[in-house]
Amino acid sequence: MKKLLISIFFLSLILSARNSFSQKAYDVEGRYSVGKTACTIEWSESSKAFRVYWDKGTGYTLLFYSDEYPNGNIIYTEYEDDGATYVGSFTFSDSGCNSGTYTRWDSKKFSVRKK
Repeated sequence: MKKLLISIFFLSLILSARNSFSQKAYDVEGRYSVGKTACTIEWSESSKAFRVYWDKGTGYTLLFYSDEYPNGNIIYTEYEDDGATYVGSFTFSDSGCNSGTYTRWDSKKFSVRKK
Protein backbone atom coordinates (compact mmCIF):
# COMPACT_ATOMS: atom_id res chain seq x y z
CA MET A 1 0.00 0.00 0.00
CA LYS A 2 2.81 2.39 0.88
CA LYS A 3 4.51 1.78 -2.49
CA LEU A 4 1.25 2.46 -4.30
CA LEU A 5 0.76 5.77 -2.49
CA ILE A 6 4.34 6.81 -3.23
CA SER A 7 3.89 5.92 -6.90
CA ILE A 8 0.66 7.91 -7.12
CA PHE A 9 2.33 10.88 -5.42
CA PHE A 10 5.26 10.91 -7.86
CA LEU A 11 2.99 10.43 -10.86
CA SER A 12 0.81 13.40 -9.81
CA LEU A 13 3.94 15.47 -9.17
CA ILE A 14 5.31 14.69 -12.64
CA LEU A 15 1.98 15.47 -14.34
CA SER A 16 1.54 18.78 -12.54
CA ALA A 17 5.14 19.81 -13.34
CA ARG A 18 4.63 18.82 -16.98
CA ASN A 19 1.51 20.97 -17.22
CA SER A 20 3.24 23.91 -15.57
CA PHE A 21 6.22 23.79 -17.92
CA SER A 22 4.10 23.20 -21.03
CA GLN A 23 2.21 26.44 -20.37
CA LYS A 24 5.49 28.36 -20.41
CA ALA A 25 6.86 26.62 -23.51
CA TYR A 26 7.13 29.88 -25.46
CA ASP A 27 7.92 33.48 -24.58
CA VAL A 28 4.36 34.81 -24.75
CA GLU A 29 4.75 37.19 -21.81
CA GLY A 30 4.87 40.86 -22.68
CA ARG A 31 2.99 43.84 -24.02
CA TYR A 32 1.03 43.48 -27.28
CA SER A 33 -0.88 45.72 -29.63
CA VAL A 34 -4.06 43.94 -30.71
CA GLY A 35 -5.87 45.85 -33.41
CA LYS A 36 -6.52 49.34 -32.00
CA THR A 37 -6.07 48.32 -28.35
CA ALA A 38 -3.34 46.70 -26.29
CA CYS A 39 -2.90 44.05 -23.62
CA THR A 40 -0.28 42.74 -21.23
CA ILE A 41 0.28 39.00 -20.82
CA GLU A 42 1.87 37.77 -17.59
CA TRP A 43 2.49 34.31 -16.10
CA SER A 44 0.50 33.57 -12.95
CA GLU A 45 2.04 30.89 -10.78
CA SER A 46 -1.10 30.67 -8.64
CA SER A 47 -3.42 29.82 -11.55
CA LYS A 48 -0.77 27.97 -13.63
CA ALA A 49 -1.83 30.02 -16.63
CA PHE A 50 -1.11 33.34 -18.27
CA ARG A 51 -3.21 36.33 -17.33
CA VAL A 52 -4.26 38.81 -20.01
CA TYR A 53 -4.88 42.37 -18.87
CA TRP A 54 -6.71 44.34 -21.59
CA ASP A 55 -6.16 48.13 -21.59
CA LYS A 56 -9.87 48.93 -21.83
CA GLY A 57 -11.02 46.08 -19.60
CA THR A 58 -11.32 45.34 -15.92
CA GLY A 59 -9.73 42.34 -14.26
CA TYR A 60 -8.05 39.69 -16.37
CA THR A 61 -8.70 36.70 -18.59
CA LEU A 62 -6.77 33.42 -18.59
CA LEU A 63 -4.61 32.25 -21.47
CA PHE A 64 -3.64 28.60 -22.00
CA TYR A 65 -1.26 27.00 -24.48
CA SER A 66 -3.38 24.98 -26.92
CA ASP A 67 -1.39 23.65 -29.85
CA GLU A 68 1.44 24.08 -32.31
CA TYR A 69 0.66 23.42 -35.95
CA PRO A 70 3.09 21.88 -38.47
CA ASN A 71 3.38 25.28 -40.19
CA GLY A 72 4.86 26.69 -36.94
CA ASN A 73 1.80 28.58 -35.71
CA ILE A 74 1.43 28.53 -31.93
CA ILE A 75 -2.09 28.73 -30.50
CA TYR A 76 -3.08 30.06 -27.08
CA THR A 77 -6.75 30.01 -26.05
CA GLU A 78 -8.25 32.72 -23.86
CA TYR A 79 -11.01 32.20 -21.27
CA GLU A 80 -12.76 34.39 -18.71
CA ASP A 81 -11.24 34.18 -15.22
CA ASP A 82 -13.60 31.27 -14.50
CA GLY A 83 -11.50 29.18 -16.89
CA ALA A 84 -14.58 27.93 -18.77
CA THR A 85 -16.07 30.80 -20.81
CA TYR A 86 -14.30 31.10 -24.18
CA VAL A 87 -13.13 34.62 -25.08
CA GLY A 88 -10.82 34.16 -28.07
CA SER A 89 -7.47 32.84 -29.23
CA PHE A 90 -4.03 34.14 -30.11
CA THR A 91 -2.32 32.53 -33.10
CA PHE A 92 1.37 33.42 -33.19
CA SER A 93 3.27 32.90 -36.43
CA ASP A 94 6.72 32.58 -34.81
CA SER A 95 8.21 30.83 -31.78
CA GLY A 96 9.10 34.18 -30.20
CA CYS A 97 5.39 35.06 -30.14
CA ASN A 98 6.16 38.41 -31.77
CA SER A 99 3.32 38.59 -34.29
CA GLY A 100 0.15 36.87 -35.37
CA THR A 101 -3.60 37.25 -35.15
CA TYR A 102 -6.17 37.40 -32.40
CA THR A 103 -9.55 35.80 -33.11
CA ARG A 104 -12.29 37.07 -30.82
CA TRP A 105 -15.25 34.87 -29.72
CA ASP A 106 -17.40 36.36 -32.50
CA SER A 107 -14.80 35.35 -35.15
CA LYS A 108 -13.54 38.90 -35.70
CA LYS A 109 -9.77 38.93 -36.34
CA PHE A 110 -7.17 41.48 -35.27
CA SER A 111 -3.46 41.72 -35.98
CA VAL A 112 -1.11 41.15 -33.04
CA ARG A 113 2.38 42.62 -32.56
CA LYS A 114 4.65 42.43 -29.54
CA LYS A 115 5.73 45.89 -28.37
